[in-house]
Amino acid sequence: MLNFAKHPTNEPRASSAQGCAFDFAQGRLCLMLYSWLLIVVLLLTSCSRVETPRSTPTPVRLRLAADDATHPLLQALTEAYSGINPNVFFSIESGNPEQVAQQAYTGAADLVALAGNPPPSRNAVVPWLGDLASDGVAIVVSQQNPMNGLTLQDVRDIFAGVRGEWSDFGIPDRAVIEVTVREEGDGGRLVFDQVVMGKIPLSPSAIVLPNIETVVNYVSSRPDAIGYLPTSRITGTAQTVLKAIAIDGLSPAPENIVNGTYRLSRNLRLLAAREPQGEARRFVAWALSGAGRRIAPDGRGS
Repeated sequence: MLNFAKHPTNEPRASSAQGCAFDFAQGRLCLMLYSWLLIVVLLLTSCSRVETPRSTPTPVRLRLAADDATHPLLQALTEAYSGINPNVFFSIESGNPEQVAQQAYTGAADLVALAGNPPPSRNAVVPWLGDLASDGVAIVVSQQNPMNGLTLQDVRDIFAGVRGEWSDFGIPDRAVIEVTVREEGDGGRLVFDQVVMGKIPLSPSAIVLPNIETVVNYVSSRPDAIGYLPTSRITGTAQTVLKAIAIDGLSPAPENIVNGTYRLSRNLRLLAAREPQGEARRFVAWALSGAGRRIAPDGRGS
């Protein structure tokens, strides 16, 4: 009987070659999967870093108007609002209360600011009103004038020309009082005529001055002159050269204006032909909010 010897070394060699082939194929597959996974991760990372394009806000332009008393305040409010809303642009026209109110009534302005009650509309428009701040009209003299206070009747007599010398009020060795007033239609003039003069006519020698800057320059440079200004405008240089005198013992301080004890007080108001909409409505809401009030605190206006 023939006995065939087995070759134990042959089988292990075949098995080893198959294992190597399998391991190589498996490794190649793993490498390919790893490469694809790496590509996917890189793509996802790259996509996540791409910023979403932002749309450019559409520019908005609002037409405003203001009288002398409210113009600086409205200017400050619009500048602050544009600072946080750079796509909103404002233009501000100046005029007396009658002029700016008519701009609102006719639609020439989207919104106006004025002191006191607005004049009636010529077209029977029932306007929208919003109270912005409180302000007063101060009786002013030069810092060189020793006068510190008068009664309301004293002021009426001076501006009516009934008493025309400072010596009539306890200040000797002074010249004749120079009375200055604003032009008809001015907001300060309206309040002054209503509260102080009533039906008493002004002195025929009263000097009519065209604007607030002229009042500041004229009265401050003449120790015997007297005039009036919105309290909101007695700031900066004006505060150093002019003196706001007390009336009936009350100064035009913010607290006296707000509580109404200072007689020559009024509201600063926003006016529109109809309730504001769109960006004008958002501006009004902001102006009347805490942010706007910090710019227009009651009793100062600006």
